[in-house]
Amino acid sequence: MITSNSNSTIKLVKSLHHKKGRDEHKLFLAEGIHLVQEALQAGWKVQFYLWTAKLGESVEGRELLERLQTVAPGYEVNEAVFKGAAETESPTGIIAVLPLPAPVEFDLSDVSLGLIVDGVQDPGNIGTIIRTAWASGIRKLIFTPKTADPYQGKVVRSSMGGIFNVRIFRNEPPGSIIAAAGQKRIQVVAGDVRADRTYFEADLTVPTLILIGSEGRGIAPDWENFSIQNVLIPQPGKAESLNVAVSAGILIYEALRQRLNMDTCKS
Repeated sequence: MITSNSNSTIKLVKSLHHKKGRDEHKLFLAEGIHLVQEALQAGWKVQFYLWTAKLGESVEGRELLERLQTVAPGYEVNEAVFKGAAETESPTGIIAVLPLPAPVEFDLSDVSLGLIVDGVQDPGNIGTIIRTAWASGIRKLIFTPKTADPYQGKVVRSSMGGIFNVRIFRNEPPGSIIAAAGQKRIQVVAGDVRADRTYFEADLTVPTLILIGSEGRGIAPDWENFSIQNVLIPQPGKAESLNVAVSAGILIYEALRQRLNMDTCKS
């Protein structure tokens, strides 16, 4: 059992709380029974895991530990040291360490509906956007260079497992996204309070990338250099703006609604 905060494994896990450590070691954390279950279900490799006696207090926890023991090395840790290694205030006795996905070539060849996340910084919003994309069937997300790290702990937890079920292309500038989309005849549609037409007037049944801008400034000025379609989400109330994750959900599910209606009409 690990009983010291000076243990090298504990130091490694703590370093993964920060982007510098994640980038250096090419690893990230999944904390909690549900998240680790989702990672295993999605076929992710577990590098190693930390656990405490608390994990054995539930049937679900015991079953997870039995499964983990067949796929990766694990280290039992006392509660005090584990709490320091965890990112949550009330850890449930399990932290899995997973490899960051290897970089892959940016490819939109099989995209019918995808998502561009441009400059969003709040990890809770990013996690919710990933969760919504996963629920709607979107499998590819594109993050521009100034968007927050999707593998930080709060994003991973907020995604509720979505992070393990979508592919994320990171650090793609607007120019390369537009070029790739143009080659595949994929339209780019962005929410914009200045737009002349509403989102439900746009045709979202064709191959589409939905562009979501940051919480404060919206989409980056660079996008004005390219031909994209701007649509308005009506706000007849007096709220200054919508939450960015809510806006993403509205546009994603309007695209899904249109496609389901089209399939119904065909049948």
